[in-house]
Amino acid sequence: MKSKPLYLCLLFLCCEISGAYAQSWIRINQLGYTPNAVKVAVLVSKDQVHCSNFELYNALTDKMVYASASVNSFGAWGPFASACRLDFSSYAFSGAYYLMAEGIKSPVFKISADVYNGTADFLLRYMRQQRCGYNPFLRDSCHIHDGYVIYNPAGDSAHIDVRGGWHDATDYLQYTATSANGVYQLLFAYQQNPAAFGDNYKANGEPGVNGIPDVIDEARWGLEWLVKMNPDSGEMYNQIADDRDHKDFVFQIRTVHPMEKDWKGLFTIAPESPREFFSIKTGRTAYPPQPENSRRLLHWAPLY
Repeated sequence: MKSKPLYLCLLFLCCEISGAYAQSWIRINQLGYTPNAVKVAVLVSKDQVHCSNFELYNALTDKMVYASASVNSFGAWGPFASACRLDFSSYAFSGAYYLMAEGIKSPVFKISADVYNGTADFLLRYMRQQRCGYNPFLRDSCHIHDGYVIYNPAGDSAHIDVRGGWHDATDYLQYTATSANGVYQLLFAYQQNPAAFGDNYKANGEPGVNGIPDVIDEARWGLEWLVKMNPDSGEMYNQIADDRDHKDFVFQIRTVHPMEKDWKGLFTIAPESPREFFSIKTGRTAYPPQPENSRRLLHWAPLY
């Protein structure tokens, strides 16, 4: 009978301890840290936590291998009542570890020279997953009837093939500005560090080798779509979208073929001169159409 009150007391104590730190976290670099790099974790809490030291533990043995008072507190931050940086840069031995500070435990992380290996190509998985047209994840094609031009008196409701590129922000809108930036970043990354990229996928995004780095295959996929969206020196299409996906457009959108499930509207305003066009959503003047730049990059991409 005496054991029951003791059990309840211990259970209450455990709940109190658990509740005290349920709103506290130690954020680490989820990829890990290289041995000689700066190594910092961030402790954040919705409670007032005063941290003055921390420990590093071997994740396989649970033995403490390092302790430090290198704590930089910076008070309230965002939704948190307290926050601080835990610096363990001086520890340079490879292995799997976790941090402990004020009873708060971090996720397990790795210290190793190879923590960034493969990460450049890994990011390309998202790009391939977002492909419009033939999608290698689905092994099928989407939006096969795109699209129809609106807000262009010279060709209103005319069909135009704008399959390609990437679906933007996990929906079905597509923008030339964001896609062009994506293409630039892909090419710039390869230019700066070509050895970081491999060749594990074919141009259509399916597994296989084609003799071209996957990052260049992906850049070309975007470039070919940009050329479609800029078919002539006086004709440039800004975006693919309609108000069934986003409700905050400035202009009233006219529905075309509402019964066709995979239809997307292609929006443009016919320019009064070939030197300007306008965004449907914002009405702001954008840069003049320059299809020759897209075609020059399209020609250049396979050289890598």
